[in-house]
Amino acid sequence: MKYSFLLILLAVVISLTGNSIFSFEEMPVKYYGTDVYGLGMGETGSADLFRINPNFSNPSMLASTNKVLFSTAVSLGYIWYEDSENKFRDDTLDFPYFSLAVPLKNHRLGFSFNSISSGNLDVKTEEISVTDFGDTLNYTSGNQVISNLYSADFIYSLKNRYLNLGISLNYYLGHRFQSWNLEFEDDDYEDAEYRLEKTFKNQGFSIGISKKIGDFSFGSSYSSAVKFDVSKIYEFNHYPYADTLNLENFEIPAEISGGLTYKFLNKYKASFGFNYEMWENTILYEKNSLKLGFGIGYDPLSGYGEWYNQIPLRIGGYLRELPFEKNEHKIMENALTCGIAIPLKSPDKKIEISVKYLTRGNVEKHDLADRSLMLTIGVTGFDIFKKKSRKTAPRDIPKANKKYIR
Repeated sequence: MKYSFLLILLAVVISLTGNSIFSFEEMPVKYYGTDVYGLGMGETGSADLFRINPNFSNPSMLASTNKVLFSTAVSLGYIWYEDSENKFRDDTLDFPYFSLAVPLKNHRLGFSFNSISSGNLDVKTEEISVTDFGDTLNYTSGNQVISNLYSADFIYSLKNRYLNLGISLNYYLGHRFQSWNLEFEDDDYEDAEYRLEKTFKNQGFSIGISKKIGDFSFGSSYSSAVKFDVSKIYEFNHYPYADTLNLENFEIPAEISGGLTYKFLNKYKASFGFNYEMWENTILYEKNSLKLGFGIGYDPLSGYGEWYNQIPLRIGGYLRELPFEKNEHKIMENALTCGIAIPLKSPDKKIEISVKYLTRGNVEKHDLADRSLMLTIGVTGFDIFKKKSRKTAPRDIPKANKKYIR
C-alpha cells in the first residue's frame, strides 16, 4: 500500500513541474527578434527604416545599417504564476540577442544570435503532510526547470532603390533540463530524485522585403517551420540510474510577420506590426496564433535643444491570441511597453532601455494565470572598426631663416 501511495504522490509532483501552460514546452518568455528600441514601442520595428535597426527578424532590415553595427542586450525581471490554489514568483535573466552587421557598398552581411523562448523555475516547498490509504507521509519537494531555445542567424541583405531584399539561414539549438525530488521524514521511504534532459537542433531559413516611400516604410518576412532532432535522457537515483527514452517530435511553426511605420512632424513616429504563427500545421496545437502590436515614438534630432529634449521616448503595447484554449475559453496575452534611449557622444550610439508588463490568462476562466515585469537594457550603434578621423591634413612646418635670428 505504501508503494502505491508513493507512485500516486510522484505522479502528482511530476505533473506540477511545468512552469506555465502559456508557451510551448513550458517556455513562457517568448522573443520575436525585436531589438530594445522596438521592445519599448509595442514590440514593433520590423518595418522601421527611419533608424539604425538591429531588428533582423526581417533580414531585409539589415539594409538600414551604413556602418559596422554592434548591438546586444540583457533582459531581467520577475514572473508571477497563479492557479486556483497557489501563487509563487520566480525571477528570470535572459540575453535576448547579439547582432553584428557589416556594410559592403550595396550589400550587407550580418550575424545574429537570438533567444527564441526560455523558461526557468526553481520551486521549493515547506514540509507537507499527506494522509491516504491509512498512511501519513511528511515530505518536502523541489522542482527546477531550465529551458532555452536559441537561433544563430547568418544574414545577407541587398540595399536597393526599389526594394530591399534579405535572406537568413537560421540554425536552431536548445535544451530543457528538468528535475524534481522528494525528501521523506519517514526512513522507510527512500528519497527520490529524477532528472530529465532534452536537446534540440535543426536548421531553417527566413526571407524578407522592406521599402521606404516618403514618410512611410513597410516590411514583411517569412520564416520556415522547423522540426527538431530531439535527444532525451532520463536519470534517477536508483538502478539502472539512466535511460534513453523514445524520441519526441518538437517543432516551431512557420511564421509571417510584417509592419508599417509612419514618420510625422519630423520628431515623431507611429509603428504597427503583426506576427502570424501557423501552429495548426504542427503536432503541438490546433490553432494559429496572431499578435498585433502598436507603438508611438518621439525621436528628436541629436544635438538640438536642451538635454531633456534630446532623449528619445517610446510607448506601446500588443495583443496576442495564444494557439490553444483552456476550459473552452481562448487565452489572450496583453502587454504594455515603454522605453527611453540615452544618447552618447555620437547620435548613432545609444544605450536603450525598455520596460514591459505582461498578463496571460485569468484564474476565474482558465484556472491559471501569468504576469511578468521585464526590464531590458541594451547598447546599439558601436562602430567597432572605425578609426577616429584626422581633423588636419599633413603639412610641413617651415624652418626659421638663420640670418634673421640674432
